[in-house]
Amino acid sequence: MKSRIEFRVEQHLPPKKDGANSMWAKSAEVPRLIALRQAAVAAMTGRPAFRANVSLEIEVHCPVVPGQRVGDLDNFITGVCDGLMAADRGIKQDPRWEAPECAKVHPSKCAALIDDDAVVSITARKVVGGSAPWYRVSLEGE
Repeated sequence: MKSRIEFRVEQHLPPKKDGANSMWAKSAEVPRLIALRQAAVAAMTGRPAFRANVSLEIEVHCPVVPGQRVGDLDNFITGVCDGLMAADRGIKQDPRWEAPECAKVHPSKCAALIDDDAVVSITARKVVGGSAPWYRVSLEGE
């Protein structure tokens, strides 16, 4: 049975996956991953994770910071997809994941997506401008 969730993450850009190093251990990415996973878990309201025929929509709003690049949209998409799944076992992780407040969003747990190979369509948009970062994610599928 198809279902849909949507959530918004304020004051953060999405996590970025870039390169061979684990985003789960990168100091800059851990707060982004925590915010993503907390918003996703709250939106799921206890329903089972998506496992098939998933459509993903992402809209990222990035403020302009002179002399600083915002980030590539494809890296944000990959970061969100991987961030909604459980991390691979044995992946290098930042110690902050062991804090009690991260128990529900720990990398060992699925936040909303069993496996991103179930994603059959992606619609993404990056909007540069505004005063603070935020993004919206919606998932629809089985």
